[in-house]
Amino acid sequence: MKSIRKILILLLIMFHETLFAQPNVNPNVSAIGTFNIFTNYIKGSDEYGKLNFETPALELFIDGYLNPYSRATVDIAFEEGKFGVEEIYAEVLRGLPLDLQLKAGKYLLGFGKINTVHPHAWSFLDRPLAHQIFFGEEGFNDIGFDVSFILPFESIYTSFDIGVFKGDAIGKIKAADAEDEESILELRGINPITVGRLSMFYDIDDYNNLEVGLNGAYGLHAKSEVNLAGDSTAILSKENLYFLYGGLDFKFKYKPDSYTSFTLQGEGIINNRDVVRDKGLGVNIEKQATEQITTFGGFIYCDYQFLKQFSIGVKYDFTYGIIGDEPGATTLNNDDKNTTSGISGWIGYYPVEETLALRFGVQHLTFNYDDGISRDDETVIKLQILFSLGPHKAHQF
Repeated sequence: MKSIRKILILLLIMFHETLFAQPNVNPNVSAIGTFNIFTNYIKGSDEYGKLNFETPALELFIDGYLNPYSRATVDIAFEEGKFGVEEIYAEVLRGLPLDLQLKAGKYLLGFGKINTVHPHAWSFLDRPLAHQIFFGEEGFNDIGFDVSFILPFESIYTSFDIGVFKGDAIGKIKAADAEDEESILELRGINPITVGRLSMFYDIDDYNNLEVGLNGAYGLHAKSEVNLAGDSTAILSKENLYFLYGGLDFKFKYKPDSYTSFTLQGEGIINNRDVVRDKGLGVNIEKQATEQITTFGGFIYCDYQFLKQFSIGVKYDFTYGIIGDEPGATTLNNDDKNTTSGISGWIGYYPVEETLALRFGVQHLTFNYDDGISRDDETVIKLQILFSLGPHKAHQF
């Protein structure tokens, strides 16, 4: 009888523990700090020739496994004195049919290799010019979901990603008046975009590897009210403006040991899209029409790591469009006549690997206007200090 009583008590204890026990999920928490000191040689700029201090930036990463099948990530950023959510998403890594993986939320999309890497982990200091033109200053970051799977090729690791997203990253049209911003967003409406990537990774030998990616994105980037007749009293026509991006990227890395590495990486983007253009005087004002343009941009850089703690590199950029012009259906940001090019170089020092980084860089920009406008070149010199608290590192080799 006593034995039965002991068994019942043991069962009750086990039931209680099972009922009230909580899963032990301890996420990783990391803080990445960035501090920039810079000067520039841009005529007319308030910072010209002066020692300028940017407000320090912070990224707070919280990530970890929810269970053996899935994980979640949250990236909270503090930039220019304001907090914002850079990324918040969940991933199902295993357990789905056909070994599919699912990712959903707000995050940096897999268009190209660089876009998915946070700026603090880049070898260089400034976002590529083509990315600024085609994606904006924050990169190709959008809300949606994608699925990915591994293709059955034995010698080359090949993956394919395809997703559907809200389209805010492409439809960044700025209003002349801030009060009109909401009406412009409403005009675009609910028109998701599609983004895909085919990635191939190949181990050449023990010291060399190569990754090549093909990228594509399609959808409606804006709706615009167009005055076809050039009549100030006419009812405006609402036109759908579509875009198609195509991209090719590669990354070659030679790493004979932990003290030395050489990276050569590049990316090109072709942009085909509808824009609104003035077509001469109509009835009493300028008449407008939509037309299709094709532009392109890209970059290539090399970075050499030596003595484990040092790196040196150089990057060349080129893009159609004028850097700094606000995105819009009629601005120089969507332009097939004017171009911006740049050359930049940097030296990096990492006194304690993966926890602290000091980088000194110079960027020189040149502008070319089709109508003959003369604009002075722009040079920016920057000293950047990065630090990492936690498992998410300030840089990667």
